[in-house]
Amino acid sequence: MESEKDEKKRIKEEKKRQKLEKFLQKKTQEVSVTKPRGEYKSGGYDPMEIESKWYKYWESNGLFKPMRSEKKYVIPIPPPNVTGNLHIGHAMMVSIQDAICRYKRMCGYEVLYIPGTDHAGIATQSVVSKQLAKEGVVDVDRGRFLKRAWEWKNTHGSKIYEQFKRLGTSVDFSRERFTLDPGMSDAVSEAFVRLYEKGLIYREPKIVNWCGKLCTTISDLEVNHEEIEPNTVIQVDGGMYEFGVIYHVKYPLTTCAEYKGCVSELPSVEIATTRPETILGDTAICANANDERFGSDGIRKMFGDVSRDTKVYGVNPLTKRVIPVIFDDYADMSFGTGVLKVTPAHDANDFELSKRHGLECIVVFDENNKVSVEGEFKGLGRFEARKAVICDLKSMGLYVGKKGHPQVIPRCSRSNDVIEPMIKSQWWMDCKEMARKAIDVVRNGEMDILPPGAEKQWYKWLENIRDWCLSRQLWWGHRIPAYRVSDGQWVVGRTKEEAYEKMRKEYPECKCTIDEMEQDEDVLDTWFSSGLWPFAVLGWPNIADDYARYYPTTLLETGSDILFFWVARMAMLGIELTRKIPFDQVLLHGIVRDAHGRKMSKSLGNVIDPIFVIDGCSLNELIATMKSGNLDEKEVKVAEAALRKDFPNGIPRCGADALRFTLLSYTSGMKDINLDVLRVEGYRRFCNKIWNAQKFVKMMVDEAKDCLSSECGYAEYTLNVSDLTNGFDSGPIEWILMKRNETIEYVKEMMEMYKFMEATQAIHQFFMYDICDVFIEIVKGNKEKMYVSVLLTVFIDSMKIFHPFMPFITEEVFSSYFDTSISTSEYPVSDGNAHNNNFGATLQLVKHLRGLLETNGPGGMNVLEIVPGPEINHHDLKFIHLLCRRICSVEILCDYDERFLDFGGTKAYLRKIE
Repeated sequence: MESEKDEKKRIKEEKKRQKLEKFLQKKTQEVSVTKPRGEYKSGGYDPMEIESKWYKYWESNGLFKPMRSEKKYVIPIPPPNVTGNLHIGHAMMVSIQDAICRYKRMCGYEVLYIPGTDHAGIATQSVVSKQLAKEGVVDVDRGRFLKRAWEWKNTHGSKIYEQFKRLGTSVDFSRERFTLDPGMSDAVSEAFVRLYEKGLIYREPKIVNWCGKLCTTISDLEVNHEEIEPNTVIQVDGGMYEFGVIYHVKYPLTTCAEYKGCVSELPSVEIATTRPETILGDTAICANANDERFGSDGIRKMFGDVSRDTKVYGVNPLTKRVIPVIFDDYADMSFGTGVLKVTPAHDANDFELSKRHGLECIVVFDENNKVSVEGEFKGLGRFEARKAVICDLKSMGLYVGKKGHPQVIPRCSRSNDVIEPMIKSQWWMDCKEMARKAIDVVRNGEMDILPPGAEKQWYKWLENIRDWCLSRQLWWGHRIPAYRVSDGQWVVGRTKEEAYEKMRKEYPECKCTIDEMEQDEDVLDTWFSSGLWPFAVLGWPNIADDYARYYPTTLLETGSDILFFWVARMAMLGIELTRKIPFDQVLLHGIVRDAHGRKMSKSLGNVIDPIFVIDGCSLNELIATMKSGNLDEKEVKVAEAALRKDFPNGIPRCGADALRFTLLSYTSGMKDINLDVLRVEGYRRFCNKIWNAQKFVKMMVDEAKDCLSSECGYAEYTLNVSDLTNGFDSGPIEWILMKRNETIEYVKEMMEMYKFMEATQAIHQFFMYDICDVFIEIVKGNKEKMYVSVLLTVFIDSMKIFHPFMPFITEEVFSSYFDTSISTSEYPVSDGNAHNNNFGATLQLVKHLRGLLETNGPGGMNVLEIVPGPEINHHDLKFIHLLCRRICSVEILCDYDERFLDFGGTKAYLRKIE
């Protein structure tokens, strides 16, 4: 077991390691990296080549550090668990957050995007334990286990940060945090002590959710309630056992407070139960006060001529112990047999009954789910004990029978073990008043939960909140800052020394020395430390520096599945401890599922590492990675079959930009996403479209420069807002500038509303169908400086709009023209000019003509004979043959006949030339 001295030594070493890391990081960042120039080779777009160089440039030049501004925007990243690598769900999370941060930077905000990782108590302890078991290591003490856990954290925490970088996440790594860092540990101890001193934390025996597989309590939110059909056999506790069954048992009744005779000869009442093994802990029978069986007439019917005030007792059919019959409205006469067995130590409702009626609590099972009650059943597993109990009841003639019945089984979300309700003395937090405050700040509009409608779930959960069990029987986590000084007496303190001084004041009669004080072996629920995240990462309880400047934070963006696990607790703890709402807005996104709509799970073989999508991955690599995990043999077979079916050719190399853009294009409120990797591949081809467009634009600009002066900079060819307000004679220029304005205004509106699907669709359409399909085609035949300047202007503006979604390729393109980073450039603004849209009518005609050309069949050329209407500008007709390649010329006529088609007043006829 790790001594306090060893733990202090470990904390000291960890502080030294972090100090060294920050020093080295600072030195690295002091050496600015010269901006790489975009290199345009004859080949196609290669994401590996482009993306590998830019993150070092951004980070080394401090571009992700907050730049002073009156407008601040702060996002603390929801810290991923150090249990393993990031998955696609994390990739969507950081794609959303990073798009917001990059957009806000370009809009002039002082952006602080804080990275970090979570120690993930139960999950990490579980994976490290499995790893040790694989190595054949048994009987590990606390110190040795923690050493391995820290090794695991250092390995996987580094991988997570590398994944952040590969995804282009613009976090400030100089401020990275880990929930077990010394500073975070100090914040956790401070929070626990303050809440305890306020009377909000207390220690008390209550029913907990006990997971025997992990040997710890878990919260209500970590319990899955599985509906079981009648007579279902499931695997649990190392065997196959039947669930979905109600057993009927006779409970003997007596009028004697003590009974030593044969119970089978006594009158009895039939009771139905799903858990006959807990009869060993029954300490009462509960009936409704209106139940006539226990009225004076009913008692006489059972026991003959007895006095009217005769009291009836029950007899525990297994222990033969006489137990009281209590009367409570909890017994529903219309349900089952109308009478209940009461097992206070293993049922939450029975525990409440015991408090109302002063019943004894007898714990039936130990922490390994084996019978702990003395007697013939001791040492049996709980479900093996069930079989033995039924055999015993049958031998006494007290077993009536069983029948199938639907049942809801509580299962641990971590281990899938069947939860055992068990009474334990634990540390609890009274949440009622904190929950009320968290409800009020949303109702009053002081904190927004988005998308609209999500607040209903917030109210529903917080209005029905129960006290929170904080204790966890683990080694990996924050030790509870409480010290036992005598039986049943505990003292809470930030340090052992502080706790000792408190003991001397609170328990002056206690003779315990400081060396005899024992710190609680348990650790705190992970969600307690995570609940402090938005203010602890900024230095709380120190309220200077970052905390003073950046708290409260602006936005908490996270998955809708942890609204209550995490977000509600942050709100409650933040309001209580800082007297401030920890964030202005909460933005929720849905869950990423596979292409078939299944939740991603390692055992299904559908968990995708984002790096596999970025770099590409063969089928053999996918299978090898899956097998290197902790799946059992059966799960490996299922997972391998799924991988072979879904990725027969592996995953193609797509790049981070394509993955980010895909995930953002899927994102719509809290709707779940069914991710198809083929769609990512489609956006990888779109990146190639950007690449090819860039090569053309640069060629056009370079040709124009050569015609004037080779010393002329590229900035000379981009137009500012004042240039655009003058208006132009050219219909195509007016039209593309109008489309530019519309796109800028619409995308900005969608970004402010966090509507990423709409924002990505708008810029994608503008680039594909307005710039590439129309304006680039026109510029190919009109290479005047004004056309080239407008093309470069709208092209660069489109790159700026794309940048929050596709940071790498846009930086590469921007670097071909400018020495500064696109990430710190100003976001495009509308020129405010109402450019005319006359050219739009010409484009509508082009659309119809393209349809006619398709109808005419392949091959051949066409002459367009046209009588222009009022919507068509004569000057724009020359562009038609540029946009319709199979039209070799346009002839303007003054008259027409029945062959001509009417396009909104314009009459046109296509004459094919063979």
